[in-house]
Formats: sequence, C-alpha cells, structure tokens
Amino acid sequence: MSAKMSDALVKGIVVALIVLFAVFLDQFTKFWADDNLSSPRFPEHTVSLSVETPEPVSLQDFIKAQYPKSPDVEQLRMASSATKNGDRLLPQDVLQPGDSIELGYVQMTVIEGYFDFQYARNPGAAWSILANQPAQFRAVFFGITGILAIILIGIFIVRSPWKNQKLLIITLACILGGALGNIIDRFRLTYVIDFISWHVGEHYWPTFNIADVFVTGGVALLVIDLFLHAPKSEKKSKLPQNPEAKSEAEAKSEAEVKSEAEVKSE
Repeated sequence: MSAKMSDALVKGIVVALIVLFAVFLDQFTKFWADDNLSSPRFPEHTVSLSVETPEPVSLQDFIKAQYPKSPDVEQLRMASSATKNGDRLLPQDVLQPGDSIELGYVQMTVIEGYFDFQYARNPGAAWSILANQPAQFRAVFFGITGILAIILIGIFIVRSPWKNQKLLIITLACILGGALGNIIDRFRLTYVIDFISWHVGEHYWPTFNIADVFVTGGVALLVIDLFLHAPKSEKKSKLPQNPEAKSEAEAKSEAEVKSEAEVKSE
C-alpha cells in the first residue's frame, strides 16, 4: 500500500469515528432530554414517573427525592405541574407505591445559578432564526441548506491531505458530525431539541445541544488552525519565488560593486 493510500485510509477512519461519535452522543442526549425533561411551553410533552417507594409519600417529598439538586422553588413548580390519570395533584397529596404520575414541567439543576438542563424546541436555525416561518418552508429550506453544507464540507475533507492538514480535517469532521445531528432532528421531528442552559442568575445564554457544541468547537478549532498556519505562509511569501532570479540579482550587485571599485582606483 502506497503512502498516499495509507494516509487516505487513516483520514477516512478518523473522520468516520468523529462523525459517528458526534451523531451518537448528540442523538443519545436528545433522547434522554425528551424522556426526562419537560416545559409548560409544550403541554403535549410530559414526563412519566412511577412511584417506587416502599411506603406512601407526599408528592412534594417524592419530587424532592427525585430531584435533590433542584432549588425548592423549582421542586414546587414541578410538583404543581403533576397530574395523575389526568387529574391535577397538589404538592401535599399522598402518592401510593405503584402510582404513575405525569409532570408538565421538569428542569434539572447541574450548578445552581449557572447550569441547568431545560427542555426546548427550536424549529428555526441558531437563536431561533426563521422559527416563525411555515413548517413546510422550514423543512425544505433547512433540508436543502443542510445537504449542501454536508456536501461542501465533504469536498473539503476529501481534498485536504492528511499529512499536512490533520487539524483542519478533524475540525471539519466535528462540524460535519454536529450538522448531521441537527439535520436528523429536522427530518425526524421538524424541530431541534435543545436542553443545555447556561446562565448567570437571570441572564441566559440561548439553550443549545451537543450538536451545537461540536459545530462551535469545530469553528473554534478552524480559527486556531488558521492562526497556526498564518505565520508559515507569511514566511514563505517573504522568500524569493525564483532562486535563479536571486542569483542573477546577487551577481549584478557584485558586478556593480566591482565596477565602482575599479573607477575609484583609476
């Protein structure tokens, strides 16, 4: 096997692993969010919980045991959204072992005041761009642009040599994996599931997902790669493009110096 074929094989394996890992991690976490998180903005989507305690327990205590990291106010909101067989429950209502309840609001606190898991649906692009457009238009628009983006990234990956462009190829693979993750959502659901919420107090960054992390991380690596290669290109541009031209220039300069020396000696 030639070195060129070997590099192409390694490149293909690396790209495939990164893309598969990104898509798997993105879809796995979205399925988890769909099963474990809920928001009042989407009343048709609830979280089902089974009461598996050995003894009867109040709804409020049950919620507290299920979500111990959540602040008291969030636990109360979750308890207030609970229903049983379609009937609204009160926080002080008693649940029996084996009961099944539905929660219309579930938020999980990771770092209080800074990091939560919140259920959201984004029918548009980043920051909900085009979210108010008709569903049919969004499906066609995002489908076409997504496929074109994947083709363009694929062409760049194929044409980039593994030997000299490893970071660039890894970067493009991350972007490709993230883009595929969100495109799968658009074809499967007509919207993208977001669930990672960063904030400082009441100041929130737009909710995002793992696919967005891969795309943003890939773009960041792309910027780094551009900076790393910029000094090398500048140095190359400073070198003479034609060595023969350099030799002729040096010879001409030497001849001029010699001529001036002869004139002075006369």
